[in-house]
Amino acid sequence: MISFARDFIPATWLAVLAVWVILAFRTKRTLERSGGFARLAVTAVVLVAVLTRPLEHSSLHDQMWAPSSVLSFVAVVLVAIGALFAIWARITIGANWSGTVTFKQGHELMQSGPYNVVRHPIYSGLLLMGLASALANDEPYGFLLMALVVAVFIPKIVIEEKLMTEHFPDVYPQYRKRVKAIIPFIL
Repeated sequence: MISFARDFIPATWLAVLAVWVILAFRTKRTLERSGGFARLAVTAVVLVAVLTRPLEHSSLHDQMWAPSSVLSFVAVVLVAIGALFAIWARITIGANWSGTVTFKQGHELMQSGPYNVVRHPIYSGLLLMGLASALANDEPYGFLLMALVVAVFIPKIVIEEKLMTEHFPDVYPQYRKRVKAIIPFIL
């Protein structure tokens, strides 16, 4: 990975984390919480990341391709786009946000901004960031972590979809037909 990408990508992840921490203090009161699975799954992914990262001499850290300034540039651009999209979504959802699947007091169904592009734009942005980071790092390790993150997001999305359908039975099914879940126009 080119040095600019090596500095930019982790700094961007830290910036996204900082936005999340700052905005986490501005949420509505929770009325219903579903799927405690999410916290356990996220904890498992973090543990795998922390515990496997030090295995520097394992095949998890073998270089998959030669470093390229073009690939590093593409990765930096995709990380930036993913970060901006996730932050835009986080700001748009505002006080309705929660790290777990919840229904808030006065919960609103977001359908504007990034929520008009995909139903789960925070996940979309974070997945784009993760994929671009894995490409830039050119190690199987990054793709292993991406697979784990996808494995966490899929059940969480299913639980969120069910909760939104229960609480917005007239609107959410139409929204689902109109807007894709993660990848615009595709998925």
